[in-house]
Amino acid sequence: MKRFFFSLVFTLFSLSTLGSIDDYFPSQPIPSSSNIGETGLLVMPNARFMEEGILKFGISSSFPQEFTSIVASPFPWMEATYRYTEIENKLYGPFIYSGNQSYKDKGFDIKLRLIKETKYLPSVAFGLRDIGGSGLTAAEYFVFSKRFGRLDTTLGLGFGALGSDANIRNPFISFHESFNYRNSDVGQGGNFNSKDWFSGQQVAAFGGLEYSFPKYGLSLKVEYDTSNPDIPFSNNLPLEVKSRFNAGLVYALGDWVDIGLSYERGTQWRFSFFFKGNYGKKFIVPKLDKPLYVVKLNEEQKTRIIENNNLFYRSLNLALREEKIYLQGASLEEGSVDIVIAQPRFTSYVRASGRAARITSALSPTQVKEITVYNMNGDIEIGAIRLNREEFDKAEMKQSSAAEVLLKSNLFSSKTEPKYQTTEFQPRVNFPEHFLSMKPAMKSQIGGPEAFYLGQLWWRIDSTLKFRRSLSLYTTLGLDIYNNFNQLNNPSQSTIPRVRSNIQDYLKEGANNIAMMKLEYTWSPKQDLYARFDIGLLEEMFGGYGGEILYRPFDKKYSLGMTLHKVKQRGFKQRFSFRDYETYTGFFEFYYDWPLDITSSIFVGKYLAGDKGVTLDLSRAFKTGFRVGIFATATDLSAEEFGEGSFDKGFYFAIPLDIFYPNYTKGNIGFGLHPLTKDGGAMLSYHNTLYGLTGDTNKASLIKRWNDLLD
Repeated sequence: MKRFFFSLVFTLFSLSTLGSIDDYFPSQPIPSSSNIGETGLLVMPNARFMEEGILKFGISSSFPQEFTSIVASPFPWMEATYRYTEIENKLYGPFIYSGNQSYKDKGFDIKLRLIKETKYLPSVAFGLRDIGGSGLTAAEYFVFSKRFGRLDTTLGLGFGALGSDANIRNPFISFHESFNYRNSDVGQGGNFNSKDWFSGQQVAAFGGLEYSFPKYGLSLKVEYDTSNPDIPFSNNLPLEVKSRFNAGLVYALGDWVDIGLSYERGTQWRFSFFFKGNYGKKFIVPKLDKPLYVVKLNEEQKTRIIENNNLFYRSLNLALREEKIYLQGASLEEGSVDIVIAQPRFTSYVRASGRAARITSALSPTQVKEITVYNMNGDIEIGAIRLNREEFDKAEMKQSSAAEVLLKSNLFSSKTEPKYQTTEFQPRVNFPEHFLSMKPAMKSQIGGPEAFYLGQLWWRIDSTLKFRRSLSLYTTLGLDIYNNFNQLNNPSQSTIPRVRSNIQDYLKEGANNIAMMKLEYTWSPKQDLYARFDIGLLEEMFGGYGGEILYRPFDKKYSLGMTLHKVKQRGFKQRFSFRDYETYTGFFEFYYDWPLDITSSIFVGKYLAGDKGVTLDLSRAFKTGFRVGIFATATDLSAEEFGEGSFDKGFYFAIPLDIFYPNYTKGNIGFGLHPLTKDGGAMLSYHNTLYGLTGDTNKASLIKRWNDLLD
């Protein structure tokens, strides 16, 4: 049977030179989810990938393994999976410690495309499973996939946990004898163990078929499973494997849901459910937020404005407020108009500038040839756009294009002296100003020994009291609605200062808290140079004082910064008391904007526990504002001092609220995950950062989003 299966797959591969069945079917199959979340067959991987910008959440269950996963595709040639594996027939630990909770194992998987499928060549991919984890499901593979119309064929070579069938000899042994041995010990995780990659005697050839019915959203899958479902633990119940052939169906409910049902090992059924969305491609909810229509002035009105500029300023101020754009200053001169704006609505500064310029042009007299829009955020003036009025008006009437407007535009950064301080018109602001917002929020602890999920539903109250421009008091209060943090009973065993690992005490005792209360002042002492000072309760665990400076040249892709704070550890109730521990923490920072909206950040300095090292952060942003990233920290702590995990790492994503609303709005749904909460590599949580405040306002970012100008 085994020989017949692989002969069939090999024959289908050899047909790649013949005419494609695609010629007879207009619908193209869409790659479907495997049982662990990544694009694949059932248990085994294939060489298919999701569209870039997709984020997927799901669960897959069959005794004894249940998978909970988050899958992201930051590029069309890459998939990254963060996965919790539950071993239902193994206890997490001693009963007195974790009760009846089953064992949980965290893992990070990555799959990369090496060759894109062509008429004659299959798609080729390489993958790693359980990178830096315990080694429980560690595996490597090469896989080949070739499509023939609705039929997708897969052949692969699995190592480690994917090679348990051991049906072939490890081909790498021929290159070096070190590939003979593979460490089978299950550790605490954190080490990449790259020396074990592609090693050992557990190597197997696997394969599978997937036949799609695009019209009905169905995929039929059959695979030869070479993985080991019976993880060898002392308290495991032996699993009977009657067959290594698995079969199943996947039903795609539109672009959002994959539902799977499969029969595995000849003994077990598995159910899978995955929710997915392409948050990077387009807005989910169509935008109804069209630009405000303003009737252009007639000749009589233009004459009146020339004679009385205040009439222009008042009209402009009122019209901009209709767009939730707030005028901070304006000057009408003979041939130009300068306006300074702030707004809480648009994440794209180009879109905000375009809408402000459209209103300004409609209300301006004939002799105005240029319109300059200065953007502000957090009371800091950032990038400015000077538009040729004639070309902009032509583009608005579809007689020109945004690209042609750009050719006659000038993009520049604000000077040292803020523009709003020198404009003829400056709206009266009655300080102090107070802003208040309230909303429900969640806190979560996932994958701990006490339970898989512990959490809190709380009411978040955010207050901003602005005493003057750039000087504000920020406060965040938390009121408990419900929590089950009382189940936490795993005290920290850290041998270094417990700057994060005593989080259990903060969660249990600080259910009602002052999460933050700080006074902050921001300013720009020089062109392209920004500064910030803050003092108070800076975050939930630390209070103190310090500052930040950032040099962000407008026409460059790099930024340089530095932070320095003296902090003291707060009391567990998170009120106004402090503990004895205090320290200095600070970093030299380097940011660089790469092509494809990739941003790299490097932080070098001293962390909260006194350890010194470097943090690397890589993220990609999409045109919708959706961002996904990873980070890792290496310090002078040894693996033993750091504890389980060996070093700090994690991933995060941010989904802009824009995607879900018919009107443009700032803000996002953010999620970050540390596999473990440890003291090593711990950084202060910043409420505002200068890099965030200055936003996508350098020249390259404005040009990249220039098509938003007419939207």
